[in-house]
Amino acid sequence: MKKLVVSLLSLSLIFSTQSATAAPKPIVVKEMVAINLASPVTVDTKMLVIGSSIVLLNDSSVRAIGADGVEKWRLALTQGAASIASALAADSAGNIWIAGSSAGAPVVTPSPTPTVAPINPDNVLVDPKVPLRSDLTVATIWKISNTGALISTYTAEPLMALLINSIAINAKGITLGGVCSRDGGNSGVIINADLEGKFSKPIFLGVSDTSIDVVVLGTDSSVYAIGNSTETLAGKKVAGYRDGIIAKYSSTGKLSALVRSSAAKARREWLSATNSLFLTGPVQTGQKFESALTKFATNLSPTWTYRFASTGATYSALGPNGSHFAAFASASAIKGITNWKPSRPSALLLTFDSKGALVDAKSATGTPLALGYSKDLGIVLMSTGQTAVSIFRLT
Repeated sequence: MKKLVVSLLSLSLIFSTQSATAAPKPIVVKEMVAINLASPVTVDTKMLVIGSSIVLLNDSSVRAIGADGVEKWRLALTQGAASIASALAADSAGNIWIAGSSAGAPVVTPSPTPTVAPINPDNVLVDPKVPLRSDLTVATIWKISNTGALISTYTAEPLMALLINSIAINAKGITLGGVCSRDGGNSGVIINADLEGKFSKPIFLGVSDTSIDVVVLGTDSSVYAIGNSTETLAGKKVAGYRDGIIAKYSSTGKLSALVRSSAAKARREWLSATNSLFLTGPVQTGQKFESALTKFATNLSPTWTYRFASTGATYSALGPNGSHFAAFASASAIKGITNWKPSRPSALLLTFDSKGALVDAKSATGTPLALGYSKDLGIVLMSTGQTAVSIFRLT
């Protein structure tokens, strides 16, 4: 009897080991479904997915739509003074926080951006850049309820020309990240504030050509400033033509660590990041474009990474149970995905589990512009084609 039990246990262990070491099942790409939009979306639109709403931001106007594409509410953020609202985030209570830069005094508002996307025959689009405007020198934060009511507006002391690229918020405060014009060129800038709108002194990174594109708040109130630079920072020299950078600041604003990409003769940028420090961005080496996807630890060491042929533009989102999403315009077949051989770059959404294994893939048309996730809506992708911008989700 004991021999039989031992034999059965041995067989159980053998089958368990075979199952654990078996090759992963091939992934089959399925198509996402486009939302029927009641009104058009432009290529410069910023997107936030929260609850059952998709919040869309353009310059100084914000609106929310549902999964059916119908508008829920709309709000004009400024009246009289020119502003560019360029970043948004949500707090745990469902409030929407929007950041941007404003003029110190009323000025003539520029003509609105055309509603028709430009023709893009090569489908190559690396994150659209908003130019610095000399009249926009004031950092501004708008707090909005989840029903579209303006709750508060906060402004900082004027700086030089300023563009806010990112906003992060937690129970302890708010952090803005962007780029600021200075005498020697452009510097990355970090601006912290408490939840009542009291701003701290700005922190600058670089003096001639550095940009902060994303800010992430750590659980210990540290700040991760993520972006790109062509200059020496913290004694670390440029490795390529342009390096992706991550700078970590303590809760007191002291620079505690800085890492930069090391690829020679390459242009690298980190343009998107999640609170878990999953970073994505374009890599260009000569005429070769790739999307880089890397999960970092809090000490800024990489834990897993991928490279995929693409047009460059790449976006990230944090999913359920520690999973991660990445969207880019894929330009080639990918190992492990059975039915993906694009004849031209096309939007591809990949899902990775908490350990970095590729577990799912979805497709859409065009080139990704934004990516978001909520429990109510699931994953939502915004992309641009040759003639229009579309928003896709799973159904």
